[in-house]
Amino acid sequence: MNIIKFRLLPLLISHIVIITLSTCSINGSFQGLYSYYDKTVKISPTLIKKPQGSVCALLQSDSAIIYSINGKELKPCIEQFEKSIVYIWRPKCHSSICISPINMQEYCNKNRIELFIIAEYYDYSNMILNPPIKRPIFGIDCDYYSTNLTKKYISKFLIDLTGEEITEESNYFYLFGNGCLIDKSKSLEDLNI
Repeated sequence: MNIIKFRLLPLLISHIVIITLSTCSINGSFQGLYSYYDKTVKISPTLIKKPQGSVCALLQSDSAIIYSINGKELKPCIEQFEKSIVYIWRPKCHSSICISPINMQEYCNKNRIELFIIAEYYDYSNMILNPPIKRPIFGIDCDYYSTNLTKKYISKFLIDLTGEEITEESNYFYLFGNGCLIDKSKSLEDLNI
């Protein structure tokens, strides 16, 4: 009897690991570890573009376009507004801390805050929706940061944007006042607005 239990234990553990890895806490898949830039460009070569001129002048267009930018390009934009939020959006996340771009735009409009949505990684199926938001969704320029690893390029992007090293990796919301970082949080409710 004990031999049977001993043989079933590895099977039970492997099932628990598989169930745990497939939950929303890891965004439903391993998506989010890498940029998936090359895969997205293969699927839709016209979806991702580098901005021509100032990022600040870009507004949402009729066609779905994701602009690949770095933190230094975004910094002058957030300096123009009394209050702005940079939201690191996870396209496949469906947990309570993940807010759709449309809902984020409504919240920011209501609170008179300028919104900049930065996709944590590229995801064709979620990025072609072209939600009715004021500005386009931005992606992080992996070539500029010389890495395809999400953790590395987000860290470098935030250093360029804030001028400081951000140690908490789980923050998705960054509140700025005239370009200076005021607060950062994992959830919108915890942000000191």
